[in-house]
Amino acid sequence: MIKIYTILHSTRTNVKGNAIIYLRINGLDKEVNISTGINIPKCDWDSKKEMIKTKNEQSYHYNKHISDLKSKIFSFIEHKSKNNELISAELLKNYLNGKDVKQHTLLSLFDYHINHSLNDHAKSTTKNYYTTKHRLIEFLTSKLFVSDIDLDRLHYRFASDFKVFLEGDRKNHPNTINKHIQRLKTVIHFAQRLEIIEKDPFKNFTAKTVPTHRLALNFDEVAKIEMLNIYHETERIVRDGFLLMCYTGLSYSDLVNLKAKDIQLSITGKKVIKINRRKTGEYCIIPIIDKANDIINQYQNNAWVMRTGNVIPTISNQKMNEYLKEIAIKATIDKPVTCHVARHSFATNSLELNVPIETVSKVLGHASIKTTQIYAKITETKLMNDFANFETSFKQQTLLHKAI
Repeated sequence: MIKIYTILHSTRTNVKGNAIIYLRINGLDKEVNISTGINIPKCDWDSKKEMIKTKNEQSYHYNKHISDLKSKIFSFIEHKSKNNELISAELLKNYLNGKDVKQHTLLSLFDYHINHSLNDHAKSTTKNYYTTKHRLIEFLTSKLFVSDIDLDRLHYRFASDFKVFLEGDRKNHPNTINKHIQRLKTVIHFAQRLEIIEKDPFKNFTAKTVPTHRLALNFDEVAKIEMLNIYHETERIVRDGFLLMCYTGLSYSDLVNLKAKDIQLSITGKKVIKINRRKTGEYCIIPIIDKANDIINQYQNNAWVMRTGNVIPTISNQKMNEYLKEIAIKATIDKPVTCHVARHSFATNSLELNVPIETVSKVLGHASIKTTQIYAKITETKLMNDFANFETSFKQQTLLHKAI
Protein backbone atom coordinates (compact mmCIF):
# COMPACT_ATOMS: atom_id res chain seq x y z
CA MET A 1 0.00 0.00 0.00
CA ILE A 2 1.37 3.40 -1.04
CA LYS A 3 1.52 6.02 1.73
CA ILE A 4 2.67 9.64 1.50
CA TYR A 5 3.85 11.61 4.52
CA THR A 6 4.55 15.35 4.59
CA ILE A 7 7.62 16.03 6.72
CA LEU A 8 9.67 19.07 7.73
CA HIS A 9 13.39 18.34 7.40
CA SER A 10 14.28 20.06 10.66
CA THR A 11 17.91 18.92 10.66
CA ARG A 12 18.69 20.86 7.46
CA THR A 13 18.17 24.60 7.32
CA ASN A 14 19.17 27.38 4.93
CA VAL A 15 21.01 30.58 5.77
CA LYS A 16 17.78 32.13 7.08
CA GLY A 17 17.23 29.21 9.45
CA ASN A 18 14.27 27.89 7.46
CA ALA A 19 13.72 24.14 7.01
CA ILE A 20 12.59 22.37 3.84
CA ILE A 21 9.33 20.43 3.47
CA TYR A 22 9.42 17.17 1.56
CA LEU A 23 7.15 14.23 0.80
CA ARG A 24 8.13 10.75 1.90
CA ILE A 25 6.57 7.96 -0.20
CA ASN A 26 6.50 4.41 1.22
CA GLY A 27 5.24 1.28 -0.51
CA LEU A 28 7.31 1.33 -3.71
CA ASP A 29 10.42 -0.76 -4.33
CA LYS A 30 12.24 1.64 -1.99
CA GLU A 31 11.49 4.73 0.07
CA VAL A 32 11.35 8.01 -1.88
CA ASN A 33 11.91 11.52 -0.57
CA ILE A 34 10.62 14.30 -2.83
CA SER A 35 11.43 17.93 -2.09
CA THR A 36 8.49 20.35 -2.34
CA GLY A 37 10.85 23.31 -2.78
CA ILE A 38 9.18 25.08 0.18
CA ASN A 39 11.25 26.51 3.05
CA ILE A 40 9.58 27.79 6.23
CA PRO A 41 10.55 28.61 9.81
CA LYS A 42 10.28 25.54 12.04
CA CYS A 43 7.73 27.25 14.26
CA ASP A 44 5.31 27.54 11.30
CA TRP A 45 5.00 23.77 10.87
CA ASP A 46 2.14 21.67 12.33
CA SER A 47 3.60 18.16 12.55
CA LYS A 48 0.30 16.54 13.65
CA LYS A 49 -1.72 17.90 10.73
CA GLU A 50 1.29 17.72 8.40
CA MET A 51 0.66 21.20 7.07
CA ILE A 52 1.85 24.82 7.42
CA LYS A 53 0.17 26.88 10.13
CA THR A 54 -2.11 29.73 9.07
CA LYS A 55 0.11 32.29 10.78
CA ASN A 56 2.46 31.94 7.83
CA GLU A 57 1.43 34.49 5.18
CA GLN A 58 1.95 32.00 2.34
CA SER A 59 0.30 29.04 4.14
CA TYR A 60 -2.67 28.78 1.74
CA HIS A 61 -0.53 28.76 -1.40
CA TYR A 62 2.11 26.48 0.14
CA ASN A 63 -0.42 23.94 1.44
CA LYS A 64 -2.21 23.95 -1.92
CA HIS A 65 1.09 23.31 -3.70
CA ILE A 66 1.78 20.32 -1.41
CA SER A 67 -1.76 19.00 -1.93
CA ASP A 68 -1.46 19.33 -5.70
CA LEU A 69 1.89 17.51 -5.64
CA LYS A 70 0.35 14.64 -3.66
CA SER A 71 -2.55 14.44 -6.13
CA LYS A 72 -0.08 14.31 -9.00
CA ILE A 73 1.76 11.40 -7.37
CA PHE A 74 -1.43 9.46 -6.63
CA SER A 75 -2.68 10.02 -10.18
CA PHE A 76 0.58 8.64 -11.58
CA ILE A 77 0.38 5.56 -9.35
CA GLU A 78 -3.32 4.99 -10.11
CA HIS A 79 -2.72 5.25 -13.85
CA LYS A 80 0.16 2.78 -13.72
CA SER A 81 -1.84 0.34 -11.58
CA LYS A 82 -4.88 0.39 -13.85
CA ASN A 83 -2.72 -0.33 -16.88
CA ASN A 84 -0.65 -3.02 -15.09
CA GLU A 85 2.49 -1.00 -15.74
CA LEU A 86 5.64 -1.00 -13.66
CA ILE A 87 5.81 1.38 -10.72
CA SER A 88 9.14 2.16 -9.10
CA ALA A 89 10.83 4.93 -7.13
CA GLU A 90 13.02 5.82 -10.09
CA LEU A 91 10.06 6.03 -12.51
CA LEU A 92 8.18 8.28 -10.09
CA LYS A 93 11.13 10.62 -9.68
CA ASN A 94 11.63 10.81 -13.44
CA TYR A 95 7.94 11.57 -13.92
CA LEU A 96 7.97 14.40 -11.37
CA ASN A 97 11.16 15.79 -12.92
CA GLY A 98 9.60 15.69 -16.38
CA LYS A 99 12.01 13.11 -17.77
CA ASP A 100 10.77 10.88 -20.58
CA VAL A 101 12.48 7.57 -19.77
CA LYS A 102 12.00 4.06 -21.06
CA GLN A 103 9.96 2.31 -18.43
CA HIS A 104 10.15 -1.36 -19.26
CA THR A 105 13.64 -2.47 -18.32
CA LEU A 106 14.85 -5.81 -17.03
CA LEU A 107 15.99 -4.63 -13.58
CA SER A 108 12.89 -2.52 -12.95
CA LEU A 109 10.82 -5.57 -13.92
CA PHE A 110 12.78 -7.66 -11.38
CA ASP A 111 12.04 -5.09 -8.66
CA TYR A 112 8.37 -5.00 -9.57
CA HIS A 113 8.11 -8.80 -9.60
CA ILE A 114 9.86 -9.12 -6.23
CA ASN A 115 7.61 -6.53 -4.56
CA HIS A 116 4.51 -7.94 -6.23
CA SER A 117 5.33 -11.44 -4.91
CA LEU A 118 6.47 -10.60 -1.37
CA ASN A 119 3.38 -12.15 0.21
CA ASP A 120 3.55 -15.24 -2.00
CA HIS A 121 7.23 -16.10 -1.62
CA ALA A 122 9.16 -17.29 1.40
CA LYS A 123 11.94 -14.95 2.56
CA SER A 124 14.55 -17.34 1.20
CA THR A 125 12.88 -17.33 -2.24
CA THR A 126 12.78 -13.53 -2.30
CA LYS A 127 16.45 -13.49 -1.30
CA ASN A 128 17.24 -15.80 -4.22
CA TYR A 129 15.54 -13.42 -6.67
CA TYR A 130 17.64 -10.56 -5.31
CA THR A 131 20.75 -12.70 -5.82
CA THR A 132 19.81 -13.35 -9.46
CA LYS A 133 19.18 -9.63 -9.93
CA HIS A 134 22.66 -8.83 -8.57
CA ARG A 135 24.21 -11.39 -10.94
CA LEU A 136 22.39 -9.69 -13.82
CA ILE A 137 23.74 -6.30 -12.71
CA GLU A 138 27.27 -7.73 -12.69
CA PHE A 139 26.73 -9.21 -16.15
CA LEU A 140 25.22 -6.03 -17.60
CA THR A 141 27.94 -3.74 -16.27
CA SER A 142 30.97 -5.98 -16.90
CA LYS A 143 30.00 -7.56 -20.23
CA LEU A 144 27.49 -5.25 -21.91
CA PHE A 145 28.73 -2.02 -20.25
CA VAL A 146 25.20 -0.83 -19.44
CA SER A 147 23.40 -0.29 -16.13
CA ASP A 148 20.13 -1.83 -17.37
CA ILE A 149 18.55 -3.12 -20.58
CA ASP A 150 15.16 -2.59 -22.22
CA LEU A 151 12.94 -5.66 -22.42
CA ASP A 152 12.57 -5.33 -26.19
CA ARG A 153 16.36 -5.83 -26.52
CA LEU A 154 16.35 -9.25 -24.86
CA HIS A 155 16.97 -12.27 -27.07
CA TYR A 156 18.25 -15.84 -26.99
CA ARG A 157 21.88 -14.75 -27.03
CA PHE A 158 21.39 -12.61 -23.89
CA ALA A 159 20.47 -15.72 -21.87
CA SER A 160 23.29 -17.70 -23.50
CA ASP A 161 25.89 -15.02 -22.70
CA PHE A 162 24.52 -14.70 -19.16
CA LYS A 163 25.00 -18.47 -18.71
CA VAL A 164 28.60 -18.22 -19.98
CA PHE A 165 29.22 -15.36 -17.53
CA LEU A 166 27.92 -17.43 -14.61
CA GLU A 167 30.09 -20.39 -15.69
CA GLY A 168 33.28 -18.45 -16.33
CA ASP A 169 33.30 -15.35 -14.15
CA ARG A 170 31.21 -16.57 -11.22
CA LYS A 171 32.32 -20.25 -11.40
CA ASN A 172 28.77 -21.33 -10.55
CA HIS A 173 27.69 -24.95 -10.43
CA PRO A 174 25.45 -26.01 -13.37
CA ASN A 175 22.46 -26.41 -11.03
CA THR A 176 23.01 -22.93 -9.59
CA ILE A 177 23.14 -21.54 -13.13
CA ASN A 178 19.91 -23.35 -13.95
CA LYS A 179 18.21 -21.72 -10.94
CA HIS A 180 19.31 -18.24 -12.07
CA ILE A 181 18.00 -18.94 -15.58
CA GLN A 182 14.72 -20.25 -14.16
CA ARG A 183 14.21 -17.06 -12.13
CA LEU A 184 15.06 -14.92 -15.16
CA LYS A 185 12.47 -16.80 -17.23
CA THR A 186 9.89 -16.56 -14.42
CA VAL A 187 10.22 -12.76 -14.41
CA ILE A 188 9.88 -12.68 -18.21
CA HIS A 189 6.72 -14.81 -18.00
CA PHE A 190 5.45 -12.35 -15.39
CA ALA A 191 5.96 -9.55 -17.94
CA GLN A 192 3.97 -11.56 -20.48
CA ARG A 193 1.06 -11.91 -18.06
CA LEU A 194 1.14 -8.14 -17.55
CA GLU A 195 1.12 -7.79 -21.37
CA ILE A 196 4.32 -5.74 -21.23
CA ILE A 197 5.88 -8.05 -23.81
CA GLU A 198 4.20 -10.42 -26.25
CA LYS A 199 6.82 -13.11 -26.86
CA ASP A 200 9.23 -14.90 -24.54
CA PRO A 201 12.73 -14.08 -25.85
CA PHE A 202 14.13 -17.10 -23.98
CA LYS A 203 11.46 -19.60 -25.05
CA ASN A 204 13.93 -21.99 -26.67
CA PHE A 205 16.72 -21.53 -24.14
CA THR A 206 17.31 -24.16 -21.47
CA ALA A 207 20.04 -24.69 -18.90
CA LYS A 208 20.95 -28.25 -18.01
CA THR A 209 21.06 -29.63 -14.49
CA VAL A 210 23.33 -32.40 -13.30
CA PRO A 211 22.30 -35.14 -10.87
CA THR A 212 23.35 -34.46 -7.29
CA HIS A 213 23.65 -36.76 -4.31
CA ARG A 214 21.33 -35.69 -1.51
CA LEU A 215 23.27 -36.28 1.69
CA ALA A 216 21.26 -38.22 4.27
CA LEU A 217 21.82 -40.07 7.54
CA ASN A 218 20.91 -43.73 7.73
CA PHE A 219 19.01 -45.25 10.67
CA ASP A 220 22.20 -46.10 12.60
CA GLU A 221 23.52 -42.55 12.30
CA VAL A 222 20.22 -41.03 13.44
CA ALA A 223 20.28 -43.44 16.40
CA LYS A 224 23.82 -42.30 17.30
CA ILE A 225 22.62 -38.71 17.58
CA GLU A 226 19.55 -39.82 19.53
CA MET A 227 21.64 -41.76 22.08
CA LEU A 228 24.12 -38.95 22.77
CA ASN A 229 24.27 -37.73 26.37
CA ILE A 230 24.02 -33.96 26.04
CA TYR A 231 24.04 -31.68 29.08
CA HIS A 232 24.28 -28.26 27.42
CA GLU A 233 20.71 -26.91 27.16
CA THR A 234 21.01 -25.18 23.76
CA GLU A 235 22.86 -28.14 22.28
CA ARG A 236 20.12 -30.46 23.53
CA ILE A 237 17.44 -28.23 21.98
CA VAL A 238 19.31 -28.32 18.67
CA ARG A 239 19.66 -32.12 18.82
CA ASP A 240 15.95 -32.57 19.58
CA GLY A 241 14.91 -30.16 16.82
CA PHE A 242 17.10 -32.03 14.34
CA LEU A 243 15.66 -35.39 15.38
CA LEU A 244 12.11 -34.06 15.14
CA MET A 245 12.85 -33.06 11.53
CA CYS A 246 14.33 -36.55 10.92
CA TYR A 247 11.11 -38.15 12.19
CA THR A 248 8.65 -35.83 10.41
CA GLY A 249 10.39 -34.48 7.29
CA LEU A 250 9.80 -30.90 8.42
CA SER A 251 12.14 -28.25 7.01
CA TYR A 252 13.83 -25.75 9.31
CA SER A 253 11.40 -22.95 8.38
CA ASP A 254 8.41 -25.22 9.02
CA LEU A 255 9.87 -26.33 12.36
CA VAL A 256 10.41 -22.73 13.47
CA ASN A 257 6.80 -21.87 12.66
CA LEU A 258 5.22 -25.09 14.00
CA LYS A 259 2.52 -24.23 16.54
CA ALA A 260 0.68 -26.44 19.01
CA LYS A 261 -2.55 -25.77 17.08
CA ASP A 262 -0.95 -27.44 14.02
CA ILE A 263 -1.05 -30.78 15.86
CA GLN A 264 -4.46 -32.37 15.40
CA LEU A 265 -6.14 -35.76 15.54
CA SER A 266 -6.57 -37.72 12.33
CA ILE A 267 -9.76 -39.58 11.44
CA THR A 268 -8.14 -42.66 13.01
CA GLY A 269 -7.49 -40.82 16.28
CA LYS A 270 -3.72 -40.57 15.78
CA LYS A 271 -1.81 -37.30 16.18
CA VAL A 272 -0.81 -35.60 12.93
CA ILE A 273 0.72 -32.30 11.89
CA LYS A 274 -1.41 -30.35 9.40
CA ILE A 275 0.32 -27.35 7.83
CA ASN A 276 0.85 -25.46 4.62
CA ARG A 277 4.54 -25.55 3.79
CA ARG A 278 6.27 -22.20 4.14
CA LYS A 279 8.24 -22.64 0.92
CA THR A 280 5.59 -23.90 -1.50
CA GLY A 281 2.30 -23.29 0.29
CA GLU A 282 1.45 -26.96 -0.31
CA TYR A 283 -0.83 -28.55 2.28
CA CYS A 284 0.65 -31.59 3.98
CA ILE A 285 -0.36 -34.08 6.65
CA ILE A 286 2.46 -35.59 8.72
CA PRO A 287 1.82 -38.54 11.04
CA ILE A 288 3.55 -38.12 14.41
CA ILE A 289 5.43 -41.30 15.28
CA ASP A 290 6.17 -42.13 18.93
CA LYS A 291 9.75 -40.82 18.81
CA ALA A 292 8.53 -37.46 17.50
CA ASN A 293 5.73 -37.34 20.07
CA ASP A 294 8.23 -37.98 22.90
CA ILE A 295 10.32 -34.98 21.82
CA ILE A 296 7.24 -32.73 21.62
CA ASN A 297 6.05 -33.83 25.08
CA GLN A 298 9.47 -32.99 26.61
CA TYR A 299 8.89 -29.29 25.90
CA GLN A 300 5.22 -28.88 26.82
CA ASN A 301 6.11 -27.04 30.04
CA ASN A 302 9.05 -25.11 28.59
CA ALA A 303 8.66 -21.38 29.34
CA TRP A 304 9.52 -20.29 25.79
CA VAL A 305 7.09 -22.83 24.30
CA MET A 306 4.28 -21.77 26.62
CA ARG A 307 4.86 -18.10 25.80
CA THR A 308 5.08 -18.44 22.00
CA GLY A 309 2.71 -21.33 21.34
CA ASN A 310 5.44 -23.10 19.37
CA VAL A 311 5.96 -26.85 19.67
CA ILE A 312 9.64 -26.75 20.65
CA PRO A 313 12.26 -23.99 21.20
CA THR A 314 14.42 -23.09 18.20
CA ILE A 315 17.44 -20.93 17.39
CA SER A 316 18.65 -19.43 14.11
CA ASN A 317 19.40 -21.75 11.20
CA GLN A 318 23.04 -20.63 11.10
CA LYS A 319 23.60 -21.24 14.82
CA MET A 320 21.76 -24.53 14.67
CA ASN A 321 24.03 -25.76 11.88
CA GLU A 322 27.08 -24.74 13.92
CA TYR A 323 25.86 -26.85 16.86
CA LEU A 324 25.00 -29.75 14.55
CA LYS A 325 28.57 -29.80 13.30
CA GLU A 326 29.77 -30.37 16.89
CA ILE A 327 27.03 -32.92 17.56
CA ALA A 328 28.06 -34.93 14.46
CA ILE A 329 31.67 -35.02 15.71
CA LYS A 330 30.53 -36.28 19.14
CA ALA A 331 28.40 -38.94 17.44
CA THR A 332 31.38 -39.98 15.25
CA ILE A 333 29.45 -39.21 12.08
CA ASP A 334 31.79 -38.33 9.23
CA LYS A 335 29.24 -36.31 7.24
CA PRO A 336 28.47 -32.57 7.10
CA VAL A 337 25.24 -32.55 9.13
CA THR A 338 22.88 -29.57 8.66
CA CYS A 339 19.20 -28.89 9.24
CA HIS A 340 18.28 -29.84 5.68
CA VAL A 341 20.06 -33.18 6.02
CA ALA A 342 17.31 -34.13 8.49
CA ARG A 343 14.63 -33.66 5.81
CA HIS A 344 16.71 -35.61 3.29
CA SER A 345 17.19 -38.39 5.86
CA PHE A 346 13.45 -38.65 6.47
CA ALA A 347 12.74 -38.92 2.74
CA THR A 348 15.48 -41.44 2.01
CA ASN A 349 14.76 -43.65 5.02
CA SER A 350 11.00 -43.62 4.35
CA LEU A 351 11.54 -44.83 0.80
CA GLU A 352 14.03 -47.44 2.01
CA LEU A 353 11.29 -48.83 4.26
CA ASN A 354 9.11 -49.11 1.15
CA VAL A 355 6.74 -46.29 2.06
CA PRO A 356 5.04 -45.46 -1.28
CA ILE A 357 6.59 -42.47 -3.00
CA GLU A 358 3.15 -40.81 -3.33
CA THR A 359 2.78 -40.94 0.47
CA VAL A 360 6.28 -39.56 1.07
CA SER A 361 5.60 -36.76 -1.41
CA LYS A 362 2.38 -35.83 0.42
CA VAL A 363 4.11 -35.80 3.81
CA LEU A 364 6.99 -33.67 2.49
CA GLY A 365 4.53 -31.23 0.92
CA HIS A 366 6.18 -31.40 -2.50
CA ALA A 367 4.33 -29.55 -5.24
CA SER A 368 5.35 -32.28 -7.69
CA ILE A 369 6.20 -35.94 -7.23
CA LYS A 370 9.21 -35.31 -9.50
CA THR A 371 10.84 -33.52 -6.55
CA THR A 372 10.34 -36.58 -4.36
CA GLN A 373 11.84 -38.83 -7.03
CA ILE A 374 15.22 -37.20 -6.34
CA TYR A 375 15.32 -39.29 -3.14
CA ALA A 376 14.16 -42.48 -4.82
CA LYS A 377 17.66 -43.75 -5.55
CA ILE A 378 18.61 -47.13 -4.15
CA THR A 379 20.62 -46.72 -0.97
CA GLU A 380 23.63 -48.85 -0.22
CA THR A 381 21.82 -50.64 2.62
CA LYS A 382 18.84 -51.53 0.44
CA LEU A 383 21.15 -52.60 -2.38
CA MET A 384 23.03 -55.04 -0.13
CA ASN A 385 19.84 -56.41 1.46
CA ASP A 386 18.18 -56.96 -1.92
CA PHE A 387 21.20 -58.78 -3.27
CA ALA A 388 21.41 -60.85 -0.10
CA ASN A 389 17.93 -62.11 -1.00
CA PHE A 390 19.13 -62.61 -4.58
CA GLU A 391 22.04 -64.73 -3.34
CA THR A 392 19.79 -66.74 -1.01
CA SER A 393 17.44 -67.53 -3.90
CA PHE A 394 20.34 -68.83 -6.00
CA LYS A 395 21.53 -71.07 -3.16
CA GLN A 396 18.04 -72.49 -2.71
CA GLN A 397 17.77 -73.20 -6.43
CA THR A 398 21.19 -74.96 -6.41
CA LEU A 399 20.17 -77.17 -3.46
CA LEU A 400 16.91 -77.97 -5.19
CA HIS A 401 18.68 -79.12 -8.37
CA LYS A 402 21.14 -81.22 -6.40
CA ALA A 403 18.28 -82.92 -4.63
CA ILE A 404 16.72 -83.77 -7.98
